[in-house]
Amino acid sequence: MNWLSRLTLASLALVAGSAVQAASLEAQMSERIKQSQAQLARTERTVTNEQNKLTKQLNALERDVITLRKESEAARRLADERNLSLDQLQGRLKEWSAQNNYQLNLIQQYLRSQGAELGQESTLDDKTLQLLRTSAQVENWLTPHWQSRDVVLPSGDIRSLKQLDTGPLHWALDGASAYRVAEQEGEWQVLEALSPESSSALTSVQQTGNGSIRFDPSLNTQANAPSESLLEHVERGGLWAMPILLFALVALVIAILKAVQLLRLPAVRQISKNGVVKLLQGQGDALPKGSMQARLLELAQHSDSAAERDDQLLLQLGQDRHQLEKRLTAVAVTASVAPLLGLLGTVSGMIETFRMMTLFGSGNPEVVSGGIAQALITTELGLVVAIPALVIHSLLSRRAKSYYQQLENFALVLASDEQVIKPEQGAASSDAVAQPA
Repeated sequence: MNWLSRLTLASLALVAGSAVQAASLEAQMSERIKQSQAQLARTERTVTNEQNKLTKQLNALERDVITLRKESEAARRLADERNLSLDQLQGRLKEWSAQNNYQLNLIQQYLRSQGAELGQESTLDDKTLQLLRTSAQVENWLTPHWQSRDVVLPSGDIRSLKQLDTGPLHWALDGASAYRVAEQEGEWQVLEALSPESSSALTSVQQTGNGSIRFDPSLNTQANAPSESLLEHVERGGLWAMPILLFALVALVIAILKAVQLLRLPAVRQISKNGVVKLLQGQGDALPKGSMQARLLELAQHSDSAAERDDQLLLQLGQDRHQLEKRLTAVAVTASVAPLLGLLGTVSGMIETFRMMTLFGSGNPEVVSGGIAQALITTELGLVVAIPALVIHSLLSRRAKSYYQQLENFALVLASDEQVIKPEQGAASSDAVAQPA
């Protein structure tokens, strides 16, 4: 067994050597790992320091970029504002030029209306001076002042009276009496005598300088306006007024006839099934002979089957509805067509007015306003015809629909009965007995 012992000892020695060698290798590896970790820590610190430096540089560059961007935006905004200001100044200059031309035209028109003579090459200064002189004259003309004038009295005498002038108004004072005067054919003549109150007020104005005088601002133009009758007013509407009046006449006749027809209809009695049976048996008050409700009852009474009864009731209701609503459409058409005809007449009148303005100009506003007023008469007539026609059609339609609804309800009562109603065989009277179907 020596060889076995020696083998065991050798194995133990080998294992021990391996363990020592492994411990030595482990110590070496641990040392290398520590060295590597130290070197890694140093490298990380170096990278961190470099990263901090680069981050600071990047932040500084970003701040510079932001600053430059703000400066660029400010410069761009300033350039845009300069361009915008230039456009605004050009726009304002155009507006001021247009306003200046408009004011010059107004001044020139005003001076022409006042009779001022201006040359073709009048400058703005010339027009301004002329405007100031004209304004001063107008101011003096409107300022109340007294002066003595020879006035022709209503009696025909000529007397020197104290006269108060203020613009187009002139009053003359003759003692306790006062008159409104005007210059006619080179003479001052009395137009009308003032009331005692106005005469006292005029006397107070002369004595104290204060007073209140009532006068007509239109200078009696409104009082002297020509009055026209209804027929003359309609005639001014021209050709298109005739169709409107014709539609109005037709609608009026139909409305009167239809109103008489609907008002003369007998009232529809509300009858239950038992009431219908009693009527057929001759009990209770009979329905008005010839009425729509009586015809429905008669059709139901003489029907041979329920289907025939329902068909005859439906046909009769259709005829009754047609009779109730007959010719009401004409009133509705009148209410719709009359405003359109009025508008057509207005358009035709406006076309004629503009044609006259093209031929003779628009210098006289009375001609233009008169033509427009005449053109609007047809619209007025159309509305005057359409509004009552619409109201009348609504009332008559409501009455017809209400009456038809009551007939329809009565027909439903007749149709809901499961019995077939036949007349009695050989009976001399008109009474009927209900038999089962």
